[in-house]
Amino acid sequence: MKLKISQTVLPLGFQASGVSAGIKRSGKADLALFVSEAPCATAAMMTTNAFKAAPLVVSIRHLSSGHPRALVANSGNANCMTGKQGLADALAMAACVAHGLEVVSGEVLVASTGIIGKPLPMEKIRAGVPEALAALSSKGLADAARAIMTTDTFPKVASVRAKIGGRVVTVSGVAKGAGMIAPKMKTATMLAFCFTDARIEKAALRQIAGQVFDASFNAITIDGCMSTNDMAVVMANGCAGNRAIKKGSPEAAAFSRLLRSICLSLARMIVEDAEGATKFIEVRIMGARTGALAKNLAFGVANSNLFKCAMFGSDPNWGRIAAALGSVDSRLQEPLLRIALNGTPVFKDGKPVAVKNRELLKGRHIVVDVAVGRGPGRATVYTSDLSYGYVRINADYN
Repeated sequence: MKLKISQTVLPLGFQASGVSAGIKRSGKADLALFVSEAPCATAAMMTTNAFKAAPLVVSIRHLSSGHPRALVANSGNANCMTGKQGLADALAMAACVAHGLEVVSGEVLVASTGIIGKPLPMEKIRAGVPEALAALSSKGLADAARAIMTTDTFPKVASVRAKIGGRVVTVSGVAKGAGMIAPKMKTATMLAFCFTDARIEKAALRQIAGQVFDASFNAITIDGCMSTNDMAVVMANGCAGNRAIKKGSPEAAAFSRLLRSICLSLARMIVEDAEGATKFIEVRIMGARTGALAKNLAFGVANSNLFKCAMFGSDPNWGRIAAALGSVDSRLQEPLLRIALNGTPVFKDGKPVAVKNRELLKGRHIVVDVAVGRGPGRATVYTSDLSYGYVRINADYN
């Protein structure tokens, strides 16, 4: 069944809002709030960066203590490498929301994105939280998505509905990210928040979320730079009224398909919106000894600056691809290597194939297909090209 992705629906029992608290000098929305009427089974993956931002430290603590009811996120300031004061400020963000909702602070998750090393303007956040609470709406998903944007050029929102166990279940998500996008979350700056009204056991949710996040948010790269603030979360409040989804059940498989469709949609939007990008690139590896090796090979190509520059120039330079592959696995054999760009072979049978179509890579979408052997391992990674625009954006970012 093909799932229809919409952009306006929040699951039952959830409300969201996005307001301007004045954190951004532009005056654009910079404070997002998501609230559930019921405690949520929750699964999350965070950056593996050693310098985790204060809000992640707080969220990890709160995730271990119970079932969250809310998530508050600000943009314009990462609250990272801000010492003890940063940790106190992240805790204060949670406490401020908890006070307004009349819940305990441990039921509130916190996220931040923006500039590193600057104190969070707590007076603005304390003033903005009541406004965000007042603006909560079942139609507030898009507003919240706009409030977490930094260098993004468009809000990233997706929702899907389907029947599971005879009940209509909704999964919705928002994300932000256009630069500092790289994998290795146990889970860019990348934030991804998903919500569902499905009733699902926490063990099942964690298993599904781990698999889905790995195949979506952990399968994208823009510049190979891991952020300190990466965070992906899924919260399930059970308001759909379905029988609890258990690990390994047919209902779990159905729910996994829903969550995967949302996360892949959001992940692709992030790459589509990559800073300065002119190309959306899929790198597909097959024939590797294992799936893990296939993914490493795909990332080896996708993170190669020489490859990305060649794609920006619409240059079918298969040598850049081969060199990147060989740097990942020295056991690859040249006679087994096959490379195709947008369906056109450029290397096979141990030798290059002349490209006669000068327009082969002129379009926005490029698919790189690589066969490295006869093994069962395969993987797909999504990336973008490296343009003048990327350098300009990141040279001016402050």
